[in-house]
Amino acid sequence: MLTKSDLQKIGSVVDDRLETKLEKKLEPIKKDLTDVKKDIKYLRKKVNKIDKTVSVLVERSDREETLLKQRVKRIEEHLDLPRNNN
Repeated sequence: MLTKSDLQKIGSVVDDRLETKLEKKLEPIKKDLTDVKKDIKYLRKKVNKIDKTVSVLVERSDREETLLKQRVKRIEEHLDLPRNNN
């Protein structure tokens, strides 16, 4: 009959084998996960750069639109034209 210590030894051997097999199976998944993390980091940088670029373009466009509106207003006033309320 098996004693408690025998069962514990058998359990630890089974645990070690399971752990070894799981590590072997998880190794490619861990590598893929690392690759995905690198890709996400790269994409974050690109998205931030695009966001900054869009912000600059929108700000510039708004500034130009404001200046153009001012010019049109002065021209309308100078020529005594009816104002367009848009």
